[in-house]
Amino acid sequence: MDKSESVKGLLPAAASSRPHRFLRRLIWLYGAFAVATGVFLSVPFWPVSVVLPAKTLASEAILGGLGAMVMCALLLALTGLVATFALTAARQPRLLATEAPAGWWSMRRGPGFAARTGQGVIVPLGAALIYAASWLLWPITDSLTQAAADANFLAAFAFAVAFVSLVAERMMHAFPEPQLPEAPSLRRLLLLTTVVLAAAGCVEVGRGAGLTWIAWAAVALICLIVLVATELALRALARLFLPAPLPAAARAVSDSVVATVLTGGPRAPSVLIRTHLGLDFARSWALSYLSAAVLPAVLATTLLCWGLSGLKLVDLGERGVYERLGAPVAVLGPGLHLLLPWPLGRLRPVEYDKIHAVAVGVDKSGAADDDEQIDAEATPPASMNHLWETAQPTEAQYLVASQSGSQQGFQVVSAEIRVLYRTGLTDQDAKQAVYGAVDQEALVREAASRLLVRYFNSRTLDAVLGARRETLADELRSALARDVAARNAGIEIVAVTIEAIHPPLGAAAAYHAVQAAEIKAQVSVSDETGRARRMAGVAQQESRQLIDGAQATATEAVQNATGEAYRFSMDRRAYKEGPAFLLERSYSTLVGALKQTPLTIIDHRLSSAQSPVIDLRSTGAAIVPPAPATPPAGAAPGAPAANAPAARPAGRAPSASGAPSLTPQIEDAN
Repeated sequence: MDKSESVKGLLPAAASSRPHRFLRRLIWLYGAFAVATGVFLSVPFWPVSVVLPAKTLASEAILGGLGAMVMCALLLALTGLVATFALTAARQPRLLATEAPAGWWSMRRGPGFAARTGQGVIVPLGAALIYAASWLLWPITDSLTQAAADANFLAAFAFAVAFVSLVAERMMHAFPEPQLPEAPSLRRLLLLTTVVLAAAGCVEVGRGAGLTWIAWAAVALICLIVLVATELALRALARLFLPAPLPAAARAVSDSVVATVLTGGPRAPSVLIRTHLGLDFARSWALSYLSAAVLPAVLATTLLCWGLSGLKLVDLGERGVYERLGAPVAVLGPGLHLLLPWPLGRLRPVEYDKIHAVAVGVDKSGAADDDEQIDAEATPPASMNHLWETAQPTEAQYLVASQSGSQQGFQVVSAEIRVLYRTGLTDQDAKQAVYGAVDQEALVREAASRLLVRYFNSRTLDAVLGARRETLADELRSALARDVAARNAGIEIVAVTIEAIHPPLGAAAAYHAVQAAEIKAQVSVSDETGRARRMAGVAQQESRQLIDGAQATATEAVQNATGEAYRFSMDRRAYKEGPAFLLERSYSTLVGALKQTPLTIIDHRLSSAQSPVIDLRSTGAAIVPPAPATPPAGAAPGAPAANAPAARPAGRAPSASGAPSLTPQIEDAN
């Protein structure tokens, strides 16, 4: 038996040091929590349907951010503990110069190698795990702002882990620093982990209460852990460019400036002010008074803030359903209201007279472009040009029955239909909007899509394209209003607007040609019908004019004949009474007949046989008037005879029958 074997028999073999055993227990503790959390968060990806409630709970933890906060905090504590554990393993005393405890390769090289190369491997690896966990489990902001039904169970889990971490932190605080030089920095690191876990539980409680601003607190906590991990990784990587420290000066990378500032330590603001500036605020009577009064002040402030949580302001255009001890009691209008503080009283906001538009048949990504605000004086973008030849993201396609000859088939039409809705204006509608529907837009979209599919599937292509939009919109609005009212969602359908119903993009040009030909045919028929009606009207007008003219001519002839007959009868009557009237009648007739005839008036005294008259007119005829008659006895000398004919115009002679001549007889004025 050699000397080494005798020593092994006398001394206990490979006894671990107290810091080494203590860190091992803490690693097992935090590691078990980290593994359990990882397994729980991986449940949604299992193909087993038996753990459906666990899947829902784990999915909610991932979406809400609790999984990221808890996992990152546990990995941060594990990184510091494992890095320190590697260094304590290298510090264990060796029994012989050529022998070292087996298991850790860094032990054989000493604390200097573990403090340099070992830290440069362990700490960056732990930081990489923290980065991966934060990236894979990063919370979704929309889920953070929504109330969760199982938030209390998740918060209870976070508080339980925080309590265990607090116990570990207190044990680390009580561990003697001479035995473990990294104990103060590890205590601050574990304290930061405990604070983050407790804050994660509070965030989950706030999310369950429906607080919208709590999303930023979860993101800030995750970013804080990533920042501390980044600082530790940079410190560990920087040691790789430095020589290995002496065994007595070898320390693990567990000290963080961010953690020190947040948890208190040598680099805390108060310590730095006291050491560098010589100002000790702990001896100030004002600070002592404030320190003594801080607890009552914080308690009073907490009670005041809790009481002010019942002071609610309802904005214009909104209403609020007031819940007292979980039961709705009233619907409050705009204004300031003093209610019971949370969680005894709660006010759920509801919209008032705000109209929403939903594009039916398309997803939200396709309809999001229509929410673009365009100024009144601005030029509309090309996306607002809704032509048949242009594909629109807000158009949906439907199958429509069609018939070609004796064959039946299907056609595709594109339709752009929007539904305008709002929350009902009554108090009952407000309550139904809060408790009857989680997502009003999704409800309206699905109901309208179902009605449109039913409408288009039950009609032919000609009926769809030839229907009046106003009639179709009214029918859809009435049917959709009845469907939504049956679900007690508090939704009022304002209107259904139909922007376009047309064939798909490929058939739009052909359908345009068909429509253009039909329109041209209708125009031609209308033109010919108008021309025929115009010609018929002109013919009727002409025939009416001819008939009226003939009737007028006949009436005029009848009236003239009647007048002539009357005059003839008068002439006969006058003839019976004497010739004087007939002479006057003949004169008036001659005046009318010779109105346009040039006359030459000759004095009867010039017409004698001794003084002939020569007619120098164009005819060239010479007329010698007859000699005047012998005046009767007793007549005055130079007076004309009573029965002597008057002077006649040249070229005329009395008629042979003794009737008055057509030549007017004009007596001399003398």
